[in-house]
Amino acid sequence: MFRFLPRLAVQRPVLATMLIVVFVVLGAFSFFQLRVDLFPDVEFPVVTVTTVYPGAGPEEVATQVTELIEDAVSNIANLDELTSFSRDNLSIVILQFELEVDADLAAIDVKDQVDAIRAQLPSDAEAPVVQKFDIDAFPVMQVALSGPQGADRLFDLADDQLRERLSRVAGVADVSVVGGRTREVEVTVFPHRLEAFELSVQDVVDLIRAENLVVPGGRVEDGTRTTSVRVTGEYREVRELEELRLFLADGNVLRLGEVAQVEDGYGDRTQLARSQGESAVSISIQKQADANTVTTVAGIRVELDAIRAEVLPPGAQLVVVQDGSEFIEDAIADVLSAIAIGILLTTLILFLFLHSWRGTLVAALAMPATIISTFLLLDQAGFTLNVMTLLALGVTVGILVTNTIVVLENIYRYLDMGYDPAEAAEEGTAEIGVAVAASALTNLVVFTPIAFMRGIIGQFFYAFGLTVVFATLFSVVISFILAPLLAAKLLRKNESRRAGRSMLAPAWRIWDRGYLGLTDSYRKGLTWALSSPAKGWAIIGAVTVFFVGSLALSTQFVGGEFLPDADEGIIQVDIELPADAAIDRTERMVMAFEPKLMELDEVEAILSTVAAGTGFQAAAESANRAQLLVTLREDRARSTDEMIRVIRPLAAGIPDAEIQVGRAGGFGPQAGADILVTVSGPADRLEEVTEQVTAAVAEVTGLTDVRNTVEQAREELVFRPDRAALADAGLTVGRVGGAIRAALEGEVAGVFRSAGDELDIRVRYPAGDRLRPEQVRELRIPSAAGRLPITALGTLELEESAPAIRRENRLRSYDVQADIASGNLTDRVADIQARLADEPLPPGYSWRVGGEFEDFGDALAAILEALALAIILTYIVLAMILESFIRPLTIMVTLPLGMAGGFLGLMLAGVPLNIFAMMAVVMLVGIVVNNAILILDYAGQLQRKGKSAVEAVGEAGPVRLRPILMSNVAIAVALLPQAVGTGAGAGFRIPMAVVTIGGALVAAVFTLFLIPVIYVKSEALVDRWKARFRALGERLSPEKEDEGAPFDAAKAR
Repeated sequence: MFRFLPRLAVQRPVLATMLIVVFVVLGAFSFFQLRVDLFPDVEFPVVTVTTVYPGAGPEEVATQVTELIEDAVSNIANLDELTSFSRDNLSIVILQFELEVDADLAAIDVKDQVDAIRAQLPSDAEAPVVQKFDIDAFPVMQVALSGPQGADRLFDLADDQLRERLSRVAGVADVSVVGGRTREVEVTVFPHRLEAFELSVQDVVDLIRAENLVVPGGRVEDGTRTTSVRVTGEYREVRELEELRLFLADGNVLRLGEVAQVEDGYGDRTQLARSQGESAVSISIQKQADANTVTTVAGIRVELDAIRAEVLPPGAQLVVVQDGSEFIEDAIADVLSAIAIGILLTTLILFLFLHSWRGTLVAALAMPATIISTFLLLDQAGFTLNVMTLLALGVTVGILVTNTIVVLENIYRYLDMGYDPAEAAEEGTAEIGVAVAASALTNLVVFTPIAFMRGIIGQFFYAFGLTVVFATLFSVVISFILAPLLAAKLLRKNESRRAGRSMLAPAWRIWDRGYLGLTDSYRKGLTWALSSPAKGWAIIGAVTVFFVGSLALSTQFVGGEFLPDADEGIIQVDIELPADAAIDRTERMVMAFEPKLMELDEVEAILSTVAAGTGFQAAAESANRAQLLVTLREDRARSTDEMIRVIRPLAAGIPDAEIQVGRAGGFGPQAGADILVTVSGPADRLEEVTEQVTAAVAEVTGLTDVRNTVEQAREELVFRPDRAALADAGLTVGRVGGAIRAALEGEVAGVFRSAGDELDIRVRYPAGDRLRPEQVRELRIPSAAGRLPITALGTLELEESAPAIRRENRLRSYDVQADIASGNLTDRVADIQARLADEPLPPGYSWRVGGEFEDFGDALAAILEALALAIILTYIVLAMILESFIRPLTIMVTLPLGMAGGFLGLMLAGVPLNIFAMMAVVMLVGIVVNNAILILDYAGQLQRKGKSAVEAVGEAGPVRLRPILMSNVAIAVALLPQAVGTGAGAGFRIPMAVVTIGGALVAAVFTLFLIPVIYVKSEALVDRWKARFRALGERLSPEKEDEGAPFDAAKAR
């Protein structure tokens, strides 16, 4: 291939041109076919089991539902972690499996186990819902609907019309509506009238249920056809309920309308929404898993415009509060812009070195050709166009052009030797083929382990690694075809990199004098370093000191974090009041906090919801909880993380409320807290131990807003029946419970269907007659013996209970959370671990640091494995290409230098070490060895021509200086726009660019001296060992016997 492809390019230029055109055209076509998303498709092997148990408190939910499900699923194979939450009416069990487990198969196993214990669950608990976790199950857009019509009417409009229209948009999976009261048929019974006729609420409920039925009557056959018979008693109009007949004990008949008022109205307020400080309706839109986020949101916006024109009543407003596609579009546009600027800067650098627009054009065309062609394989692999795939192309712009630079530089060298352009193109490319192939192979063996790392981090970087692999393959092919093709056609036999007579001749002469002076200085320095063993050891010692010093400084000043700030411009504020807080009190708290946020210049919009669960917690309507979604302006001066630090003090002064402020959306598991410590153990002293751990964590300097998830116990009024008294009165527990529920919040007696809507029929007392909790003891229950006081049928006791119960691996647990005020994640966690190590806990209780720090540790372990594998594979590739066991070791001494340079780059830029910076360290393995390959490949060619190691490497260094400088400067300037860039997604790009620039430049400088010195010493060592083995072989070989000498048996022995 090293000679075939360049010969094809020179001798068959049209064929070669068409090959490149095919790659570029197919790549461009594939680019427009790719789905657009923020991150690659990642599958978390997490399965949730959600069970609704109406009317049950947390303790009942935990003992009667949650623990039974935990017992059933705990023995499923490859289960890694089991977490559960028990709240009012709701049980959630979360199963996290080992990462290699197929989530679909795991969900089937969980469903089988849960179905097996379905009969053991309470009869009035709904069937458990088993589903796998979907990372796309988050809104891509949130819209606020407000207007003078009021939240109730707007909620009806959104629920009836807007939901249906938005659901029809291509790519939309689900539309949820929050805010306003739910429409229902209210049957308001008057207690004094019921008492006068000796009736109860339950009698009215039973009547409505008995009449509102559809009963199949069977079939009638007349010999030729069959006719179905159906009895339908469903109500068609609301006024039909008033005409229902109640039969009294004395034989009289009573119309329901005489003891109750029936109307089409609204239920109690159970959740609400606010936008920009006013009552509103929140509409959340979720996309399908395989849908294109950008095109889906674009379709939603078109439909919203149509809704504004066709559906909205006068004065109503439909405002987009959060648009998930904006950050994606901005992030992708920023990456593409950085790539374009990088290509332009790289072209200018090449022009400086080559002094020729023809030669520069050869390299400049190779970069976009490679990038565009790569989209072909991205499409075939099923990847999306996301931040990670474009980041891979962005960080490899300079790397990819190095192959073309090396080929082009060698072609120029042959032109300087007098070859005509066609011969120079063919011979120059063929000669450098091994070095280019070795460079490409090192990239392949470095990025392949990155693509196949274990864990979630492996899935996250899978597309990144393979994108670089695809780009590298195209880079090699294009450098072997396009570079000689264009060089043979564009370059001239007298093409020179000297100043010539162009307009830039004065500048070129200055440049040439500088470069010749640099080359001469390098040649003299290299000659000095190779002149004696002592000087060589001095070079090695100096480099070692630099390496150790760099790591020491970096360890001191470079912090650590799991993920950088994505700066998506969305902040989530979670407010929690005491567990007994009513929805009106929570709303007042939200109304008090909203103005503080709206005073900030950076805040563009606020969408608040109260008692509105999301996702699989939607059934958990907690009136004491609220969530504020704060959207920041695009032209703000402060980042999302900086605004979080601004908002947190605003929340600190609000009494009786626990307020957490963190990132919303994005990628990352712990948006609400920087540090998470989980405390587990028996329930009896768990709260006490958690408070002890919280106090210890609060003593650590550099932390702020230290809190825990221990919730204040709430009071419950519990009725314990006297079964003998119930039997004497002819009552059941269910009858008593129904009477209590009807007196407090009413009873749903059925469903009324109207114009496609299903409205609950709720029977209850008027608002003024509904019992308050303190009046429950005065309640009288209708029975055959008359209206009996509830205290005659059992006991009423006031008890305390936890608002929620959390269990981790079947042990109760609480979380201690803290935010970082100063320093970095790894330092603060180390301080916490040191402090808690001195904190004695009672037997059976334990703590562990989880959250982002645990994710950071898992990612670090996976990346270190990939790094080790990349180093081993690089050695194997180099050994095969160089046909030597020693020379690859010589080349790989540059790896520590690249790492030291990368860490120095982080320190100087003030960027913490995160998964993107660590990935760049792995990338450096494939970059820094290329410099040594160039020098040693040419030195080997010279040695084969009879030169000594010192002569060969002394000549190879200056000859390869230009391509080494061109390649590494090209890498640096190509990544410079990403290293200094701002905007969407800059937090992902900056660490990787800084590490790569620092590692490439530092390694290049030291490689120029260190590699020749070590090469000479290793060759001398090999020669000495060869001489020793040769001498040993000669001593062990049998001495030649004189012809005809007698056989000496003793000597033979």
